[in-house]
Amino acid sequence: MFLFGVYYLLSPFIFISLIIVSLFNTKIRTLLSYQKKSLLNIKSKLNTNKKKIVIHAASAGEYEQIKPLLKNIDKSIYFTIVTCMSPTIYSSIKEDKLSDLCCYHPFDFVWSAKSFFDIINPSIYLTTRHDVWPIHLSVAKKNKIKTIIINANLYNKSKRLKWYSIKFSKYIFNMFDLIIVPSERISSIFKNSLKINKTHLICDSRFDQVLIRKKQSKNISKLKSIGKNNIIFGSISWEDLEIIRTTLKSGSSNNIKENIIIVPHEIDLKLIREIKEICLKTSYFNKVEMFSSLNDNSNSKVIIVDKVGILPELYGYSKFAYVGGGFGHGVHSTIEPLVYNNIVCYGPNIDLLDEAKEMEQSECGFIVNSGLEFYNKYLETLDQNKIKHIQQSINTYVIQKESAAQNIYKAINEHI
Repeated sequence: MFLFGVYYLLSPFIFISLIIVSLFNTKIRTLLSYQKKSLLNIKSKLNTNKKKIVIHAASAGEYEQIKPLLKNIDKSIYFTIVTCMSPTIYSSIKEDKLSDLCCYHPFDFVWSAKSFFDIINPSIYLTTRHDVWPIHLSVAKKNKIKTIIINANLYNKSKRLKWYSIKFSKYIFNMFDLIIVPSERISSIFKNSLKINKTHLICDSRFDQVLIRKKQSKNISKLKSIGKNNIIFGSISWEDLEIIRTTLKSGSSNNIKENIIIVPHEIDLKLIREIKEICLKTSYFNKVEMFSSLNDNSNSKVIIVDKVGILPELYGYSKFAYVGGGFGHGVHSTIEPLVYNNIVCYGPNIDLLDEAKEMEQSECGFIVNSGLEFYNKYLETLDQNKIKHIQQSINTYVIQKESAAQNIYKAINEHI
């Protein structure tokens, strides 16, 4: 295929470019330094009679998706090697011990792909979501290694579907022996845009991981005094501030009785100061405290969370949630608050997140286009009959999504 040939021939020049970029980019420099070393470090441990399966998780999000699959794999049959492209999660993968071994995934050059597969000699090469390496796929096919993608993701505005790249995308995805997609929408894109009819529909394995984390979650002692029926604004960015401002202003005059929990998407001190300023301008919500300074007896009306990594557990302390990102680059995880039986709202930019679309259709998640819409949705849910109907929808939706990883593992065994 012409474009693949061009990509193949350009790889030496891309390699030189990466070396130059690495002089200024710590992550690229780390990967170039340790990719080969990490592979050679596991070489002596690869002597096994089991089928070896390489499972690639580019970053933290993808790793969360494959965790449930790793827990379902029969380790008496398969020897698992997890690869990643993120130095920040490499140590986490090693510490979790969900796989037999782990190493960095090489960059997509023919010499590194050939060395990678020669050393590991796997039976299966599996990746998740959209982290696809064309040369690795090609080398795997030539070595008769089965290729699989799970939770495959495509959306209508993807650059992979543009006129200049669609033939290349079709060629690349046709190299997969098994394509597992999480929604009918994505399946139809593969069928209609790429003319690929071999997709298998199974829910996103990330849903299983959210449920697992919920079961393993522990109480947050600092929030003991506020109960579990609060309003939460999760993964908040600058674009979401109007929602908070309007809600607090409306709630101040109408006496919202619940506490407010606000969780920035990142620890941005400037953003936190702006959130605090918005809260202090409303007389009813002028008791504002940072999570880091809370004690067991705090009585603040608004809590701003200045700690990362605990958002899923925080949803256990709310009943009404707004998930940020829907007025920016795209809404963040909407299933995390859902599994805690929150009524979930989010902005209109949901093209990248099928569960947000499904939740809207199932009437257990709601798109809001302004702060006033969000506040009015909150008022609607004060009606107990309305709450009961939404809770029924939530339960139905969650049940439909369970056991995704188990079904993915079953599909792998059936098609390999």
